[in-house]
Amino acid sequence: MNKVCLYLKNSEFLASLTALHIWGEETGFEIRAVCSDYDSVKQLTDNGTFDLLIVESELVDGGNYREFLLLKSSESVAHIALCGENADFESARKGLMIGAEEYFVLPFDKKLFIDFFDGLNENKGTSTINLQSQTKGYSQKLFSLFIDHGDVRTYAGSLEKTGEASAIFDDTIGKLFEKYEWLDMYLNEMDFRSERFFESGEQAGKLLYLYDTFSSLYPVHNEVLRELIEYVLYNPESDLRQKVLSEEMHINKSYLSTVFTAQTGVRFVDYISNVRLFRAAWLLKNTEMRINEIALRIEYKDVAYFSKLFKRRFGCSPSEYRLPDSYHFEI
Repeated sequence: MNKVCLYLKNSEFLASLTALHIWGEETGFEIRAVCSDYDSVKQLTDNGTFDLLIVESELVDGGNYREFLLLKSSESVAHIALCGENADFESARKGLMIGAEEYFVLPFDKKLFIDFFDGLNENKGTSTINLQSQTKGYSQKLFSLFIDHGDVRTYAGSLEKTGEASAIFDDTIGKLFEKYEWLDMYLNEMDFRSERFFESGEQAGKLLYLYDTFSSLYPVHNEVLRELIEYVLYNPESDLRQKVLSEEMHINKSYLSTVFTAQTGVRFVDYISNVRLFRAAWLLKNTEMRINEIALRIEYKDVAYFSKLFKRRFGCSPSEYRLPDSYHFEI
């Protein structure tokens, strides 16, 4: 059995690690000690060896880089992995400085740990952080910010410093379109992939547009509203009147209106209009349907009113929106 020592101060890290159910006979790795200060780690390793030391990133600084390297060179610790809340450039640099072979980011991914353990069991560990796994850690954090409606803008900006931004963005985009299949009814996945852009900055801009659209279509909500929201997103061309949906979902009409606004911060009728307009935008770009046909398809019988709402939402008329991106208006 491989012996593991955890060097952590953050109680959330400890709770998350122990809750992963990755310890024991299934993986061959077992937690034998938990320390919150370096002296305790040093005392333990002086009295025995550990196969893996998992260190909280915040506990590593310039003063103890050498001490961690000495632990490895003395063979008191065979392998080191870092864990942290943010997968930023500085955290990755710390890992490289102490000879860490992996960097795990909250929320911890069970599969990444198992893959890492498998690599160590097969003697495939390296002396530097595995870039592919590191990229997965970054994208997992970015993905979590998407679904939690976090500060995607700041985090995406910091990722551009890693040199792996395009791969991280691509991995995150893939996860989003895989998990939320309704996205394909409003956006084209390949429009956000790195193959379509020459610079990561352009892709970062597209990523933020994806985030804004995702947040607009899938606002903050609780479990009570999830079924309703997903029904609307999968059926944007259906009769989505409040009365009809209340009967369909067996929810009191007044309760639906009140709870929806309280949870999402958006009036129900405005949300439905927003969903329909994004569906119309997709139909304009991906079909040859006439504008009046699209308007009728999403329940707008008055084409002029539809065009007015569309321009208010997207900043241009439906006919202008349909033009190729390469088209330039003559002045």
